Parts: sequence; structure tokens; C-alpha cells
Amino acid sequence: KIYSLKQSIVKIKNAERESDVESLTAKRKIQEMTERCINYLKERELELVKQVNQRCSCNDDVMKIQLTQIEENLTNLKEGQDFISAAFANWTEAEIVAIEDQMMGKLDELAEIETHKYTYPVSRTEFVDEGLTGLTDVIRHLEVLSRRRG
Repeated sequence: KIYSLKQSIVKIKNAERESDVESLTAKRKIQEMTERCINYLKERELELVKQVNQRCSCNDDVMKIQLTQIEENLTNLKEGQDFISAAFANWTEAEIVAIEDQMMGKLDELAEIETHKYTYPVSRTEFVDEGLTGLTDVIRHLEVLSRRRG
């Protein structure tokens, strides 16, 4: 009986050592995986920030062009309005009739200005949301691993 008890003690000690080795191996794998995930997230963050900065720069350029166009259209509208107001206020009927074709051309030109076409570019948040899909998948995977562990 003593011999079998001694064998049981040896087996338990061996099992403890194996358990310790398995535990260390599992912890090392978790640390390696976590490190890979962190590195991936950092790389993805840098990539997304770079893309957002590029998009913002492009959006700023587009908005500057749009602002310039709108300001030019506003100036044209104001000049046309001032010209026509001055003509009706200060000119004789004969003078107005003499430049009627010119006035009609100016009114047609002003009517063709399509200010409704000048809108802001695509939302910056929409762009960011599209880029987060990969990160969301990684986070879900980490949550699954966390639940399994807990």
C-alpha cells in the first residue's frame, strides 16, 4: 500500500508540473495574441487617421472651391439686382427699352445660377464608420475570448 501511495504522490506532482507548464504556455499564447491585436489596432488606427486627414483635406479643398463659387454667384446676383434697380429708378422708359435685350440676357444668366448644387461633401463620420468594420470584428473576437476565459 505504501508503494501505491508513493506512486499516487508522484503522479499528482507530475500532474501539477504539467498543469503549471500548460498554464504558462496558455498565458504566453494569450500575451502573444494580445500583443498582435494591440499592434494590429495601432496600425489600423494610424491608417484610419491618415485616411481621415486625407479626406478632410480633400473636403476642405472642395468646400473652399464651393464657397468661392457661391460668393461669385452672390456677387453676380447682387450686381444684377443693383443694375436693374438703378435702371428702373433712374432711367427713362426709352433708355430701358433700348437695353431690354441686355437686361433680359442678364436676368436669364442670373436665373441659370444653380445654388442648390453646392452642398457639403460626404460626411466625415460616414467615412470613419466604414473604416471601423475591421476593428469591430477584432473587438468582437476579443470579447468572445474574454467570455470563454471568464
